[in-house]
Amino acid sequence: MIQPMDPRVLRETTELTEFLSGRFCENMRTDLVGICQDEGIRIITDDYGQAFDGMLVYANPFFYIHLNSARGNWESSRRGRFTLGHELGHFFLQSHNRGIRMGTIPPHASNTGVVHDDKIEAEADNFSSSLLMPRGRLRALTGGRKFSLDIIKEVSNTFEVSLTAALLRFAQVGTHEIMIVASRNGLVEWTFRSPEFPKVPNKFKKGGPVPPSTVAGEAYVKDSARYTTVEEVDFEDWFIYKTWKPPYPLYEQCFYSDIYNCTTSLIWFK
Repeated sequence: MIQPMDPRVLRETTELTEFLSGRFCENMRTDLVGICQDEGIRIITDDYGQAFDGMLVYANPFFYIHLNSARGNWESSRRGRFTLGHELGHFFLQSHNRGIRMGTIPPHASNTGVVHDDKIEAEADNFSSSLLMPRGRLRALTGGRKFSLDIIKEVSNTFEVSLTAALLRFAQVGTHEIMIVASRNGLVEWTFRSPEFPKVPNKFKKGGPVPPSTVAGEAYVKDSARYTTVEEVDFEDWFIYKTWKPPYPLYEQCFYSDIYNCTTSLIWFK
């Protein structure tokens, strides 16, 4: 989802998702089932164990989308909506559709995730994100307001997507530049910056430890330091100072998953 996209695919994605999300809109929410019905795509929801989240299958002349209920994928669930949007990406993106029809792209299981090494899967993820959270609608909802995690929660609830999906989409096209750092067991798993975020070097590396003086870093040391409020932090907690730094306060806010022992940090300048 967060790897660079081919500019041609990005343009195609933007054009398609703006049209579809405009035509199939219900109170800010994109009607994915309506899109499938309009295109004659049958949705099949069943228990497929832990095999996959979704799969697009072509059986000439029809397309079918399989949703795996065993992993929380239903037409109306937040995970299921992202998965359904992902499979619609395979259907609508020209190179994907052509490859599936011709057999050069065999039926394959899609798994919901933040980082995809597979180019095709990353493109479908980006399509889903754009379809579910159109740029104009998202910016209209969040513009002119002081940033915090509450805005991301509102995006998540309004568009019926997961908090992580809302966070990544906001970082891509939102109304305030932010940086996201996701960590597990004290080690950085992935990070993503808004295009406009200041170009300052990080004090951490992927796979390395979270800087201990950050809000996230302190949370791994002691449970009593698991703050969820907006905290002002020092620039050099997260970044390396060389010759310049933004003349604004730096803020950090975290949310936590006890099940996966994960911490996600939102970082932004005022």
